[in-house]
This record gives sequence, structure tokens and C-alpha cells, in this order.
Amino acid sequence: MSRPAARPGTAPQPAPRPGPRARPAGPDLGPVDTATVRSAVRLLREPFWARVTLVVVLLSVAFFFLGRWQLGRHEGKVARNRLVEANYNAAPVPLDAVLPAPGAALAAGREWTRVQVAGTYDPARQLLIRNRPLDGNYGFEVIVPLRLTSGATLLVDRGWVPAGERFITPDAVPVPPNGEVTVVARVRPGEPPLDRTPPPGQELRIDLGRLAAAAGGTVYRGAYAVLATETPAPATAPTPLPEPDEDLGPHLAYAVQWWIGDVAAPVLLGWYALAEARLRRAGIVRGLGPGAARGLGPDAAGGTPPGASPDTPPDTPPGAPPEGDAAEGATAARGEGALPAPAPAGRTGRLRARRRPHGPTDEEWEDALTDHLAD
Repeated sequence: MSRPAARPGTAPQPAPRPGPRARPAGPDLGPVDTATVRSAVRLLREPFWARVTLVVVLLSVAFFFLGRWQLGRHEGKVARNRLVEANYNAAPVPLDAVLPAPGAALAAGREWTRVQVAGTYDPARQLLIRNRPLDGNYGFEVIVPLRLTSGATLLVDRGWVPAGERFITPDAVPVPPNGEVTVVARVRPGEPPLDRTPPPGQELRIDLGRLAAAAGGTVYRGAYAVLATETPAPATAPTPLPEPDEDLGPHLAYAVQWWIGDVAAPVLLGWYALAEARLRRAGIVRGLGPGAARGLGPDAAGGTPPGASPDTPPDTPPGAPPEGDAAEGATAARGEGALPAPAPAGRTGRLRARRRPHGPTDEEWEDALTDHLAD
């Protein structure tokens, strides 16, 4: 059918742009049946897939133990919080109820228990514990021996003081009350030692063995006491240490994430193995790994090559003009007065096709209009 003539003096309208080309349908891979599953299992015996399987197994084992580690950290914080809630604000008890003798160890369930003792501070044997943070600032904790009326000595952590200008020593340390005082404090076990030499008058850890040797006399070595109150109260005192943080942290969420990865790794391996087995079964893939030949696409499954007509012989290059019956059909489809056929698809043809994406040029419209009027 010929294109209708344009009115005289009216410029021809450009042809509408063609819509998007439909993508060719992919090959039929068939259902996942028992034979496909068996093929996927046999696939794992190949060298490449065997290495992948080994890596997946190692990752799964690692993910499992990482999840157990995070769960253990979560459970430890839960147990610590329960201990704090039970003992931190309980009524004070005599020191003998928690530590029967200076050499006795502190029971795990008695940490943070409040005790009440009476005695006299010995500021001459005072020690500073270095590198102690509080609210984002570094300073020192002040440990002072308390000489009890029983003759033994209890190490008391009176609180925190900020570091000085040079961060080596504090600018000032409040002195403890003179004479006999009544102290309410919470008992805690000591800290593991650190094999380094601190400056004189300071320590790196609350190592009860080193602190007891520096204090002299009979010292309770199973625990030290974190000051809560002292009577009479001094005019100035170190900053009291805050209540323990009861935040559980993200450890439980981390454990769940590790275990999800523990399950997902073998599942993904099985999914990819099944996909590979189906592709091989359809003849699209001959193997996976270095040097494997792949033919993804409809042409690999025996379909029509891109750019070719279904009537075009198989050996015809893509974009070449049709021959024989296909050429006659194309001429009849264009009709009388139709636009010229597109140029053969070579390098020049592809360049011209890129330069005119909106249809025929003005010169071609004029030629077609002249031929139509002449008829």
C-alpha cells in the first residue's frame, strides 16, 4: 500500500518510531526431576565443583562456631546483668559473710554485694590505677588501703580522678577522711596482671597480689571494694564509679546472622548445582570452570541468530538482503511508491542506521512524494 499524499505546501510528518523489539524466549530447561537432582549430585564430584563444595563446607563450619561464640557472649552479659540486679542495691552485709578470711576467694554469685566495714584509711600507701576511662575521658582510679578494726586490710577503690595536663599524673587527688570511718562498698574480684612496669605510685591493673604487697600487712586478696558511701563524708572526693552498663549489645543478632549464613551457604551451592545440571541437560553449557565453553542464548539452543529473518538461509550473514522468494515477499510488502529498501548491513550501513534513528530523511520523503504525484 502506498503512503497517502501530503497536502501541497505541507511538510511531510516523520514516521513514528518503532516500539521496542520483543526479546526472544529462552530455551526450555525442563522441570527439576529426580534425574536432574542426581545429575547435580554427580556434578559435585568434578574437580571444580569439588573445590567449591570444600570451601562451602569450611565456611559452614566456621559460621556455626562464630554463631556459638556470639551466643556465648550474649549469655555472659545476661548472667552479669542478673547478678548486678540481685546484688547491686541489696542491703549491706558484714564482710565476713562474703569473705570469711583474708585468703578466701570471692564466690562468683557474690560479686557486687554491698558490705559494711569500719576502719582507718592509710593515705601513705595510696596507689593510682592508670588509663581508666569515664564518659570518654581518661584518668585514674584511686585505691587506698583501709585498716580494719580486726587488724586486716581491705583495698578500697574510692573513685575516679581526671588526668592532668600532661596525662602522666592527676593534678590533684582528694585525700580520704582522717580517723575512723564507716564504709559501705561493693566487693569485686581482682583483675588479671599485666607484665609491664608502671611509674612509681601507679599500677596498670587492679592486681590484688601486687596491691597487697604494696599495702603491707594482712590484706584481703580475694576481692577489693568499690566505694559506695563513707561516713564521715569528706569535703572533696573522687568521682564515684558509675553503675555497670547493662546493655546486652548486638551479640544475639550477630549469632543469628552467622547461623543464617551457615544454612544459606549449602543451599546456594545446591541451587547453583541444579541450575548447572539443567543447563547441561538442555545442551547450553558443557561445563563450568576455567576454559568451559558456554553458548547462552537462543542461538545456542538451535534458534534463529540475532538479526536474521526466519526465511533467511542459515549461511546468510546477519543484515544481508533476502534472496529468492523472501526477496519477492519483501518487495510485495513494500508496495508501489514505497520508500527505498534499507542499505545492506555492513560497516557503512550500521553507521548510517545510527545517524538517523527517526526514520527517512527529508530528501527521501520528497522523492517518494514526487513519485506518488507523478502516478
